[in-house]
Amino acid sequence: MALALTVGLTVSACQGKNGALGAHPRSSPTAAVLAASASAAEPGRQTGAAPAQSQLSSVRSASLTVPAKPFGLVYARTGHVAFVALKSELGVLSTSSGTPRLVRTIPLPAASLGKEGATGVTLTHDGRELLIAAGGGAIVVDAAKAASGAPGAVLGTVTGTAGTSAIEVTVSPDDHYAFVSQEYGNTQTGNRGDIEVFDLHKALHSSFGPDTSIGSLTLGNAVVGTAISPNGRWLYATSEIAPGQKAKAGAGHGDLSIIDLATLESTPTKALLGSVPAGCDPVRVAPSPDGKTVWVTARQSNALLAFDAAKLTTDPQHAMLTSVQVGTAPVGLTFVKGSNRIITADSDRFHASGATTGLTVVDTQAALAGKPANLGRIQTGAFPREFALSPDGKTLLVSDYDSKQIQAIATTTLP
Repeated sequence: MALALTVGLTVSACQGKNGALGAHPRSSPTAAVLAASASAAEPGRQTGAAPAQSQLSSVRSASLTVPAKPFGLVYARTGHVAFVALKSELGVLSTSSGTPRLVRTIPLPAASLGKEGATGVTLTHDGRELLIAAGGGAIVVDAAKAASGAPGAVLGTVTGTAGTSAIEVTVSPDDHYAFVSQEYGNTQTGNRGDIEVFDLHKALHSSFGPDTSIGSLTLGNAVVGTAISPNGRWLYATSEIAPGQKAKAGAGHGDLSIIDLATLESTPTKALLGSVPAGCDPVRVAPSPDGKTVWVTARQSNALLAFDAAKLTTDPQHAMLTSVQVGTAPVGLTFVKGSNRIITADSDRFHASGATTGLTVVDTQAALAGKPANLGRIQTGAFPREFALSPDGKTLLVSDYDSKQIQAIATTTLP
């Protein structure tokens, strides 16, 4: 039975194709096509600010002003070195003192940046390469050279044809492939977004030749968040507006798509297993470390959603487990304290009347048990967007996009 934390606020439903939250089967060339319908736990669209929360005044944090609006963040595999996308540059940070410090910036190739500049950032599992989503693909950087300041840190760019609005990049467990979410693709069907697949291994060994793009998979409008399941079988992706919905604010619900990773690496167009409704404007996704639960931020629902990972592929109609009220317009999310806490970045990016920005701390076990799970709020700058957790788990970095600052949270002071 689906569990739900009720939202004590007036909401409007994310209207489906037939004017209601209902089943929306997705066509796919694969044999197993999933069809899903919204459960009672799926939240509607909140038309204003989220309810006020108690402030966690005992949480320690420090901040650093940076020269451009920061987007994606990632830590090196060891130590206190982190990297941040700064529009046209890569910033190298040190957090060894607890207060973030900008060590250096590295210019990124202007021809690869696109309109939005550098966006999402990730690191290969071996820690050798840093990938920065930008324009038509991803810029690849030697992480060790970037950290040390050695010359030649920028290795090249993988570029495809699916779009020019890259927003996030994810790397396969064996570091062979890179998956770039193109927020708005170049399709003929309503400008829907894509997941584009690149052969990263080939790019690194062929001087980034033109044949590194394998292809792409078209999903809904505004494809943004991606994450790979811990067992390496699935890629989860969010689309703010599901296919068949009107691509404008308030018009329709969004999707969480389940994609077969092995098929995506070889034949992208056949990789979609199916999609489930995921509230209004779902934007980021993170599977729990044990792989049992998939968490999604629904930005226009002011909510954090949880799905049963197994049921997403076996019983999607009953996959949604719970919805937790968080702050206004949550974007980023991350686990801290193992999987016992999730923090959401409540961006208030559309400046709702009476809303504030901040971070919401959620007790995941309480949420899954259907109990009150919102533990309170941490103050931030304007538009907190993305996170990076240090290898020792003690420091959480937050990119405060509109404030042009990086905030460091001491996770040992969290409730």
